[in-house]
Amino acid sequence: MNPEVAAAARFRIRVEEALQRDDPLELESLILDVALEGPEREWAEACCAQLARHRSALVRGNAVQGLGHLARRFGQLDPNRTRRLVEVALVDRSDYVRGQAESAARDLETFLSWTFEGPEPP
Repeated sequence: MNPEVAAAARFRIRVEEALQRDDPLELESLILDVALEGPEREWAEACCAQLARHRSALVRGNAVQGLGHLARRFGQLDPNRTRRLVEVALVDRSDYVRGQAESAARDLETFLSWTFEGPEPP
């Protein structure tokens, strides 16, 4: 087996096992690894989408931030799923998640030419 393919398979197994354990401390950084290093866009996007709904605000925020990283890396995302996740995160109860969503929205605007309507500034 090609060493790159083998490494990608090991990475995917590690992530999927972590998703099953559902330990927020582990997932906080792992989701950013997925966004920055995951070799397959669709799989990485699905991981971010799953964790964008997590009970932990840090995991949710990092997962939304990860969507911005994926936009930069791959130049495309599923608009039907991703746009709604970012819109929901923009009004999340957590300041952290909202901040990460604002950053992700800027990335999606920059790299995918999407637009988001946010609340009017005070």
